[in-house]
Amino acid sequence: MPELLPDPGVTRQDELRTGAPAETVVVGYDGTREAAAALEWAAAWAGRQGSRLLVASAVDPVLPAGPPSGPGPDIATVRQAVGRVAARGADLVRRQHDDVEVRSVGAVGHPSAELVALSDSADLVVVGRRTRADNPDASVGSVSFALSAHARCPVVVVQGERRFGLGEGRPVVVGVDTSQPSLRALAFAANAAASARVGLVIVSAWSGREVEPWLAELWGGPTPGVDRAAEESARAQSSVAAAADIVRQSHPELHTTTRTPRGALHEVLLDEARDAGLLVVGARGGGGFAGLALGSVTRGVLRQADLPVAVVRSGRL
Repeated sequence: MPELLPDPGVTRQDELRTGAPAETVVVGYDGTREAAAALEWAAAWAGRQGSRLLVASAVDPVLPAGPPSGPGPDIATVRQAVGRVAARGADLVRRQHDDVEVRSVGAVGHPSAELVALSDSADLVVVGRRTRADNPDASVGSVSFALSAHARCPVVVVQGERRFGLGEGRPVVVGVDTSQPSLRALAFAANAAASARVGLVIVSAWSGREVEPWLAELWGGPTPGVDRAAEESARAQSSVAAAADIVRQSHPELHTTTRTPRGALHEVLLDEARDAGLLVVGARGGGGFAGLALGSVTRGVLRQADLPVAVVRSGRL
């Protein structure tokens, strides 16, 4: 990981070179409108959680070609420039959130790699993503996509036009099943809802599709007389009931609603999150290619969501 450049107020440079300090929210900032939305979201979260905020900027060392008349800046100059970008983001936070302890770092390196490195000792990483209404599939940003697949902590991607803050009476929506990533996503969502003092909507979908005979044979063959749709519906209801019990034990004050619609999970989650402030999904992490590490549900949500999405992975690289 390249050396990080802290802002002038930072004195613990060794700490910054090895990653973000404990209980820290890291936010990627590059001065764009999308990054500004992520910065505001992250600052508000840090204020509610009592966390420190680390504003991180990075630029790929392979810079686009400059004017033909000059050779372009050297690495030291680029490092200073990206450090100033991060410092400007930190100044924006200080002016609007005087209760948040904020620092900044700049690095010469690929942004997604730098943010993944910082995520190793962070509680949360927040990034913005530019979307295109005419072609959402083409607008899955490389940084947000790679970070969601490989970060060592939860990631929030602030995207879409509905960039309202968490709270404001809008619930947190989380998708659950019986997996370990689902339980981690549930814990994150319950904490987010409780800190923002909003409700939690727990969702599990079921498809009701018939199992192909040859596939059913792998599990001992189809069971005569079994209603597959009823079986899947019952499994979904069991999942949300178990999740609600867990939330009641950890957050008894939290208003919780359960939903078990029929349909593809990513489509159901997007529909249930129409009026939500945050959508939370779990991702089965296992390294490898980013698309494989994320899974189809998470990819579908990130491509199409019009609100901030939290991706809570399990596993490490």
